[in-house]
Amino acid sequence: MKSRSKQNLDTAAPWSFVHVADMHVGTPRSYRFQPAWNENWAVARDQILELEPDLLLVGGDMTRDGSTHRLELESIKRELDRLPFPARVIPGNHEVGNKFDPDSSVAVQPDYLRLYRSVFGASNWSFLHRGVRFSGCDALLLGSGLPEEAHLRDWLQRQRGEPRERDHVWMIHPALFADQPDEPDWDRVTHPVEWYFVLDGEHRRTLLDTFRITGATHVITSHIHCRREVELDGIQVAFSPATAFPQWGERWPDGDPRLGFLHFTVSDGGIEKKFIPLRSLSNLKGYGPGGNPGLEGRDYSLAWEEPPLDLEENRLPAGSLNRH
Repeated sequence: MKSRSKQNLDTAAPWSFVHVADMHVGTPRSYRFQPAWNENWAVARDQILELEPDLLLVGGDMTRDGSTHRLELESIKRELDRLPFPARVIPGNHEVGNKFDPDSSVAVQPDYLRLYRSVFGASNWSFLHRGVRFSGCDALLLGSGLPEEAHLRDWLQRQRGEPRERDHVWMIHPALFADQPDEPDWDRVTHPVEWYFVLDGEHRRTLLDTFRITGATHVITSHIHCRREVELDGIQVAFSPATAFPQWGERWPDGDPRLGFLHFTVSDGGIEKKFIPLRSLSNLKGYGPGGNPGLEGRDYSLAWEEPPLDLEENRLPAGSLNRH
């Protein structure tokens, strides 16, 4: 699907970039581990290397439990740093915590944000590459009331004053909407799944206004693990696939839960997107609970490998959280 064409197009040779997300790479030193997801990421990484893109966009949920396990953040960062092209990263809920919930020990909060920054640096960024503007931000902060949310809103406001480019690619982790951009807010009690995956309407509108004002041509979201494409006021909105495991495959008639990543080719005609499925899928079995368990009761005796001696530096103790 190509973005709208404009006058005075760049005549440079075509080049490409890749977007990958929801890899959920874990470690056998943790209280849960799925080696199949690590192997799937290895397959995706090799396929991405074969494409020789200019850069890689990583849309969050790189790790299984990076929000509380520094070793997972550091491990995936080392892998990304070894690539022969730059990787630009935004956090997912498995790096900085879930959508804000004052009663949850695994919702977004300062400890998780500080841990992420100490490894990856800033979560909000924008840069120009060969005539295309790329912007990414931590949309999970919206609605949290944390000081970092105010910083994000200030940053978004500043982006509105930047010069427009022919193409502008935005990247966030949570989905802008489940079914329709004008859908009402999902109730956390009656629709907990939709509430968990989707931004509330107020924050959706803030981002959509920013996307329009900054001349966005493409927006890529993750988190849902099901590929889908929607055009919204001339903006191509891509729900990205995962490499770890699929979800929501039955929700939409145009949804595609196959595992893989997105490959974008930039030419003087715009940006063309292609889905690249994983060429093989792992069936290795792991251990531990699924979902988003709280800090209390995590059983590290399940780990396949001895946890590191400095585990307390790699795992946030339950009592360390700064409640908001």
